[in-house]
Amino acid sequence: MATDWYGIKKQISSTMMDFGFRVYVSIADVFGNPKIMDEEIEPFKDIVCKSIKINSNYLNIGDYAIPISSKNLMIFKISEKAVVVLFANKGNIAQLLSFKKNIDYFGGQIEKLLEDLEVPEAEVEVLPKVEKVAIKLPKQIFGKELPIYFPSLNRELDKKAKFTMEEMRILHMCNGKKTFYNIAHETKQPESFLFDFISKNIKKKWLGPKAYPIIIQCPDCSLTHYLFVHENLFEEDPDLLSVLIRSERCNHEYVAFLNKKLKFELQSFGYFTPFQQDKFMKKLGQHYYTIIS
Repeated sequence: MATDWYGIKKQISSTMMDFGFRVYVSIADVFGNPKIMDEEIEPFKDIVCKSIKINSNYLNIGDYAIPISSKNLMIFKISEKAVVVLFANKGNIAQLLSFKKNIDYFGGQIEKLLEDLEVPEAEVEVLPKVEKVAIKLPKQIFGKELPIYFPSLNRELDKKAKFTMEEMRILHMCNGKKTFYNIAHETKQPESFLFDFISKNIKKKWLGPKAYPIIIQCPDCSLTHYLFVHENLFEEDPDLLSVLIRSERCNHEYVAFLNKKLKFELQSFGYFTPFQQDKFMKKLGQHYYTIIS
């Protein structure tokens, strides 16, 4: 049986080799019991196992958790019985997300090895508020992932549409499959221009779904970050939306408190000790998080 675990771990590592750096792997059941683990993940073993126990009931298959926000360490739930942990010393955490396309394949293989494991039906289906979880993990990210905005063209472009050739090219790329940053990279357009163009055409209903365009400057280094926040996220709390932002671009982390009027306040973690940050996150309660890379 050990050979089977080793073989699957090796396959997972091989699928992540395109980045030019090594990705280390651990496989565990949803109760936090490791079946196999690369020694590079061993220093985080206690944190990872506790995080699996806390989060497994609240994750659907394909979802992930980030147990230590300062490390490129992710936990993926790949089946009802198993999770895969990925860790890299290089690159950025967003690159590990490419593993999601292989979840069905590896989930099926690992499920066979755990066929005798009994998992009771989960009683809780939604993520808890932070204060209801016994947080003993440093810089643990709890909350819901902020839905990524994929602009989509609402109607066909005709001769009456008054757009330049480059603007029409941008609109055709808004196919519901590319993010703002994908389009910026492919068109080589300045992000500020592209942000204004997409924002304007959301308002004119050329593009959807409805979203609030928000420009935020990192409170630690003033680097500009562009966000499109889905309008329906304000339905639960129409006055305030809390978003934990981790920027791989500048390696800073902060919380943005947003409202419908597109006004916001920022809380930097730059001068927080780890203890102060954990204390703040406990008080923050239910929030969203996003990674900008």
